[in-house]
Order: sequence, then C-alpha cells, then structure tokens
Amino acid sequence: MVTQPNKRSKGEGTWYQRSSDNMWVASIDLDRGPDGKRRRKVVVAKTEAQVKAKLKAAKLERLQNPDLLTSNVTVGVWVEEWFRTIALKKIRPKTAATYRSQINNYIIPAIGKVRLDKLTAAHVRKLHDYITEPEPAGLALSSTTAMQAHRILAVALKYAVRNDRVTRNVATLTDAPVRARNESVILTALHGIRVLHEVASDRLGSRWAAALLTGARQGELLGLELDRVIPYTNEKGHTTWTLDLSWQLQRFSWEHGCGTAREGKPACGELRGTTCPQRKVTLPANSESRRLEGGLWLSRPKSSAGWRIIPLVEPLKSILLRRIEAAKDEPNPHGLVWTSDPKKAKGGNPEAREVFPLDGSPIDPSRDNKAWHAILARAGVPDVELHGARHTTASLLLAAGVPEPIIMKILGHSQYVVTRGYQTVDIEQLERAMTMLSGMLTVEK
Repeated sequence: MVTQPNKRSKGEGTWYQRSSDNMWVASIDLDRGPDGKRRRKVVVAKTEAQVKAKLKAAKLERLQNPDLLTSNVTVGVWVEEWFRTIALKKIRPKTAATYRSQINNYIIPAIGKVRLDKLTAAHVRKLHDYITEPEPAGLALSSTTAMQAHRILAVALKYAVRNDRVTRNVATLTDAPVRARNESVILTALHGIRVLHEVASDRLGSRWAAALLTGARQGELLGLELDRVIPYTNEKGHTTWTLDLSWQLQRFSWEHGCGTAREGKPACGELRGTTCPQRKVTLPANSESRRLEGGLWLSRPKSSAGWRIIPLVEPLKSILLRRIEAAKDEPNPHGLVWTSDPKKAKGGNPEAREVFPLDGSPIDPSRDNKAWHAILARAGVPDVELHGARHTTASLLLAAGVPEPIIMKILGHSQYVVTRGYQTVDIEQLERAMTMLSGMLTVEK
C-alpha cells in the first residue's frame, strides 16, 4: 500500500511514502524540454522531513534555473540545451552553423539516446567509429570530421560538469581522433602568372589579382569597401596606398525566432529558419556586424590579428585603382569594391537566359568559390581550394626572403594588435615585403 500523495497547488510538488521499501518520494514538474516533452524531477529520502527538504531545494533550483534538467537526461537533450542556452551566446554565427551540423548529423545519431550520467569513454569512441568506419556501419568520413565532433562534445560536457549534471568530462579522458593528413597542392609563381593573364580582361579580374598578391581571405576581399582603400603618408612624405581589412563578408544562417511548439517543432510550422516569420541571427555580445542584404553580413574579424592593413604595390595598386574608378559608374548601394556580375534568369537554355542589369549586390561566397575553380580550369593550372591562394602567397613571401613576423602580419596570423595606428617602420616593412612578392608575380608585357 502506498501512502496517498500530499495534495498541493499546481507546481508546488507532491510527496508520498512508497510501500515497497518505505522510502519517501517527492516530485516536481519542470518546464518542457527542448524536445517539447513534459519533464519531472524526482527525489527520494528515508524520512518525510528529509524528502520535504529535498523538494524545497528542488523548487529553489527551479526558480534559479528555469532550464533545470532531470537526472536521467540524455546526451541529445543536454547538447541541445547547451547549444541553445550557452553556445549561441558565445560563438559567431558561422561557428554556430558548424556546431549545429555536427550535433544533428553525428553526435545525436551516434550517442544522443545515451543517458548523460551513464556516458562513458566507450560511447565517445562509438561516436568516432560512427563517423569514420566504412558504410554501412559508419559514414566513411575523415578523422578530421570525427575530431571536430569530439571537440564539440568535449565543450558541451565541460558545461555539463560546471552545471553539476555529471561529475567528469569523459571526452577529455578519451583520446581525440588525429586530424587526417592531406597533401595540399598550391599554385606556384608560374601558375599565378597564368591566372593573372587569364583574368586580365575580366570585370572582376582585380578580385583574383588581390587574392594572389595579398593573401587576404575570401570574406576580407568580398567585404572590402571603397572607403577602406586609402593612402598612407609617412613623416617623410612617402605615400603608400593600403587596404584596410577590418571587416569581412559572411553568410549567416537564419534561426527560428518563433519559439518551440510540441515535440520540439518550431511554432511557426516552417522547416527552415530562413522562412520563419520571426527569423533571427544570434550574435555574441562582443561581436560587431552589419547586415547588407539577405543572409550576407559584414562582421569584424574574430581576432585582433585579423584586423590589419596591407600596403598596395604595383601592379596590384594600378589594377585596384582602375577597379575603384569603374565601381563609381556602377550601381553600388553598399559601397563595395567588388559587386556581383549581371545575373541571369533561371531555367531554360543557359545561353538563352535573360541577363539582368548590374544591381550592385554583394558577391555571394558560394558563387565566388565556383568562379575561382572555373578560372583555374580556364588557366589550365591545378585545381585548389580558394583558401589555397593564401598558402601560395605565404610560400612566395618565404621564397622572396621576407621575415616570418612580417608574413604573419600580412596574412593576419600575428598576435599583435593591428590597427590604423601602424608605426612607420611597420608600414615600410610591409611595403617592401609586398614589393618582393609582386616582383615574383610580375607579368611580362
């Protein structure tokens, strides 16, 4: 026989004595979890006074932490809770999109149903195997992907320890997968010259010249504004044109802003955040961003090393200044150095599609990436990732005898704070370095 539960007001909790072992049991309702399901916290004690004290403590904890989780929460529920309430407030949107992909595609399918307090090193290794083992047992992906999933799980568990959900972080006690070794292919100086010849007459040829001659990242160049191509004059009267790479163009993913309905589904009923009537982008409190249009934003670099100034030397200076003059006669609502080529109507024969006038819209990073590979094919050089242009710049600078600290500043890998307040010696050193690089890629006329 079970002692009848003590009747309390809704939300106050109940307690009763269990006949099977005479233990006192109390329970309290919690807010619904990320999956939309009802949750309840249960505590057990030997005496009625003890269970009432535990119930009081649980009620206090519920007030202090509305996202309180029950003791039998699964890895999947906790990772979702951590991502929504903690991670999104700390990481940048593009990083958040990577986290979301890793959570949805790997962590939850592999170990999402395991109870958080029962998670072991064997479960972590199961996650690794799920990603790397051949099909059909696994996804046959690289160890680098497994390493990324491991790191995200480790961070989520670190916060689980901090919030007293578990007593130890089993991910940090388990060896992480080793990054897969890739034999990278880079463009040589000869390849760079071929590319420069190929794009010389293109409307956006200066964009690719800038990639090869500065080592700037894709977003840094696509987000370059006209008023950030500026002259710098030292105390001796020498003027150097510079690129101020203090912003970068990025595509941020839209999230649902409508809240969650039953079973974890968005309240608006739309599948994607892009079509949610209350869509939003969550930005860290310390970030600085400006929306241009659609999902394209200008954002500050994630580190102070990325905020830098690069001198313009010949032939890039002349190439870029010609582009700036041309941009003045084009639609340019956002004041960018490079804007999209004329767009074509969708469907039908590509050659017969209607071509629309220039509209000054930013260049979508995905379209920019496709254009890069098409240019490499036209030039008959090895097909490398766009980011590989930075490696080419670094290799050429090393070959030109440029000191490593200067290369680090040019590529934005330095730990120094780079601002417009460069010392004269810094600008002059950078200018000499860029001149040496340009000399290696000079196109003979």
